[in-house]
Amino acid sequence: MTQPTILISNDDGYYAEGLQALRDALSPLGRVISVAPDKDNSGVSHKITIHTALRLRDVGPDSYTVSGTPVDCIHLALHGVLDGKLPDVMVSGINHGLNLGEDTAYSGTVGAAYEAFTHGIPALAISAGRDGDEGYAFENAGRVAHQLVKSHLEGDPFLGETLWNANVPPGPISGFRVVKLDKRSFQSSIVKRLDPRGQPYYWMGPYDPVFDNEADTDHAAYRNGFVSVTPLKVEMTHFDILQRYSHNNQPFSQLIDE
Repeated sequence: MTQPTILISNDDGYYAEGLQALRDALSPLGRVISVAPDKDNSGVSHKITIHTALRLRDVGPDSYTVSGTPVDCIHLALHGVLDGKLPDVMVSGINHGLNLGEDTAYSGTVGAAYEAFTHGIPALAISAGRDGDEGYAFENAGRVAHQLVKSHLEGDPFLGETLWNANVPPGPISGFRVVKLDKRSFQSSIVKRLDPRGQPYYWMGPYDPVFDNEADTDHAAYRNGFVSVTPLKVEMTHFDILQRYSHNNQPFSQLIDE
């Protein structure tokens, strides 16, 4: 029997510990092909490179690096490595840190999984929390990724139904919770400084996320020791609003008349 093909990528770079942990966790399930950025691409979301050439480099058995974004990696994987053949599943991660709430909109880890899903590939983004000096929970996250992918390969259709985002806590895991995103938002300050020529430049200041602390959210699940698993909506059309205005062109027809 042909082995399943599992594509992995990330936004932390091909050298990241989390990516290697993911490969180790998924290798017993099939052929794992890694196509990841050549440098850290955290926070690039769904960015794609269209104005510069991309380089695909072989860095080991079934391991490649791309001089671009996580989304670029999916395109190069499909057309530069797999010759248009879709893998059985795609996993993005293991991210060094959490992607909770509105972090998902910024995340390159989620961006890679999003792109894979739009190509018809069952996709999962997975992130590991940290426990002080103990480091990131890569071992926990690897076990979770293994369980979810194994379930998918054995016939459970859930990974193919939508894009999934998982966050894995350190320490003993209490279980899984399928939950909505918290309204965690990116709260930062802008630090202004002067370069040696006296010209101003700016740094994004400390990242201080703010949580609503609602029940039944990804943050609440994670805080209580559960793996938070959130189905993300890829279809961007707001159908309720579409339904309202497609049968009644107000106020748009009025604007045209003016």
